[in-house]
Amino acid sequence: MTLTVGQKISMATVKASLQDQEFSVHGDIIDVHLPDNTQIVRIMFDDDTIEDLRLIDANTRAFIKKLPMVNLGTDLSFSLALDILKQVCPDRDWSKTTAPTAILPNYNSAVSLLADELATVKNQTVLLFVGNTKTAENYLRNKKIDFVITKGVVFPNYINIIPSTFPLSCQIDDLLIYSLTDTNPGKNADTATLLTKTKKEFIMPLVGECVVHSLHGIGRFMGIKQLDLLGDGNIADYLALQYDGGTMVYLATDKTDVLSNYVGEPTRLHKIGGQDFANAKQRVRRRLQELSFKLSDLYKQRAGIKRQPYEILDDNNQAFADSFPYNLTKDQAKVMDDIYADLTSPKLMDRLVCGDVGYGKTEIAFRTAFNAVMNGYQVVLLCPTTILSMQHYQNALARFQKFGIRVAVYNRFITPKQQTQTLADLREGKIDIIIGTHKLLSLTQTNFHHLGLLILDEEQRFGVEAKEKIKKLTPNVDVLTLSATPIPRTLNMSLMGLRDISVITTPPKNRLPVITQVAEFSWDLLWQAIDDELARQGQVIVLYNTVRDMEKFANKISARYPNKVGYVHGQMPTAQIERTISAVYEHEIDIIVASTILENGIDLTTANTLFVVGADKLGLAQMHQLRGRVGRSTTQAYAYLTYAKAEYTTDKAMERINAIKNFYSTGAGFNIAMRDLEIRGSGEVLGANQSGHIEEIGIEAFAQILNEIANENRLRQHNESTIIDE
Repeated sequence: MTLTVGQKISMATVKASLQDQEFSVHGDIIDVHLPDNTQIVRIMFDDDTIEDLRLIDANTRAFIKKLPMVNLGTDLSFSLALDILKQVCPDRDWSKTTAPTAILPNYNSAVSLLADELATVKNQTVLLFVGNTKTAENYLRNKKIDFVITKGVVFPNYINIIPSTFPLSCQIDDLLIYSLTDTNPGKNADTATLLTKTKKEFIMPLVGECVVHSLHGIGRFMGIKQLDLLGDGNIADYLALQYDGGTMVYLATDKTDVLSNYVGEPTRLHKIGGQDFANAKQRVRRRLQELSFKLSDLYKQRAGIKRQPYEILDDNNQAFADSFPYNLTKDQAKVMDDIYADLTSPKLMDRLVCGDVGYGKTEIAFRTAFNAVMNGYQVVLLCPTTILSMQHYQNALARFQKFGIRVAVYNRFITPKQQTQTLADLREGKIDIIIGTHKLLSLTQTNFHHLGLLILDEEQRFGVEAKEKIKKLTPNVDVLTLSATPIPRTLNMSLMGLRDISVITTPPKNRLPVITQVAEFSWDLLWQAIDDELARQGQVIVLYNTVRDMEKFANKISARYPNKVGYVHGQMPTAQIERTISAVYEHEIDIIVASTILENGIDLTTANTLFVVGADKLGLAQMHQLRGRVGRSTTQAYAYLTYAKAEYTTDKAMERINAIKNFYSTGAGFNIAMRDLEIRGSGEVLGANQSGHIEEIGIEAFAQILNEIANENRLRQHNESTIIDE
């Protein structure tokens, strides 16, 4: 039986045809469980019509992709895997293939046995799916077996290593397919339900990936072995870890708390016994201590400055809070408590607030600004983009005007005459809060009447030159930094005790995670995404970051959807940008094609589909910010991250894109910052001279050393301040 979207058929008929397959029914939905227990085919009905066919994750229930059709008469898992085979072997006739010719042994972690098997293969096309591991390559090289690594079309009569996953090992006529991705470690209940996450957030790795043992250091996970290690006849499951020289360590499955994940491929494995790992950590500690002393010096000037503690006026605070239509979440309330503690101290505030996109950081900023103005200070709210500064300005006017607080904006949207008047009013104290972009960085403290607080929104968007200007502007003022994805340097300065950090992890009530799909770009996929969103009277953001042919791209969309499309990019005249954005807000335009100018600037509760063209060219934090442009209401939102053909996409780019897909949940910003740190390496974090630290010992040991250094810094700073006081 073949099912298609829109087909007229009853649920009873479909259920009757599923007698030999595992399925469950939830209202108007039938979930068909695939044999590997990792994915589900979801059949959604509207009365006696199939409304939708979807592939979803069996564990998280996250959306993977839509299916145009499903053939219930075949092995469902194999029929869906056929999509992969058609991509890598496009010249082959797949029309008559409904099932494997033969099922081959699943070698899982026994790579050496597979290598022996492949040594006997002559003049046959072999597809070896290895996930993201390097183990198979190493074994084949050691045995001097020829192979090619392909991310596109396979080479006939070669062993083709494909850095992707496949659900089973099988033969299809003369084609041999082997899968080394250990998605199902065994039927044993204890093994199958092995804790995928422990209290230390250890995620069970794939075979061939590396882990860090708290004693032995970096080793390679070689799968789960059933062994009688005690010699008493009792066979138990053990994690097999391979170390330098091929030495094996077997760890009981209930002892994973000593392990942490390792991202990427290390330059070497450690020797067991602990001394090799201890020496590596000691080298990293010495280098980080040197760095922390240098960074600490930068903050000594601020630490020595004392100011009059703020007076927090409860009545005024309550009145301002009442003008906000929502109650603060528990995390937001805790952050405000942290900030009030900073402000009522004689020391300057230097706090980083990390909250995911749409988690209410703006309200935190407004309440802090309100208290600064109530204590006689002027406030600067610095934004990375003109659009975001205008949005903050409009919101600030609505919140502050009724309290007699004067707000101004300073960006490229205002005329030279307006700029001159704004600067005069700022100097005379007629402006309490000024909101703007990089243009504000041309000002000095002499331009202000009494500057007391800088609020920096999305610090990672400002370059080195801008940050140097910020330092000159703020040597003796309080600083509040807001970020959904704190860059690794910012994060580690916080860990080192050089700055304080507050984290908002609680989403607003009824906020849903943005369902994210990663796929190769196609016009059909774009039309499907737009059609689905317009059908529910929503709006679509299409991210297209190539300015030179954006108009041509937008015109092609407009030809299909007349009078519904607009486009914006940073090189357009200011007035045109304003008109287009206004048209989107007024629903005159329902599809906006834009560059990353929208990354931090548009807040539409009716825009709930994002389609990114060329996601492989964007950074991890950028993708997360862009995804935050949708899903800002209680409506389910979708993000499509698309890339050019696979052979033109680098491994690092795909790693970034898949990291975004994996962090599909709300509150992912902090995790993405950590993942970004792992992917980019510490060369980005600590400078070129400090590169290799994370690669050498893994992120958890790295963070642990930073925390130890932070404690040492705090103790030293306390002792220094005690001596000064005495």
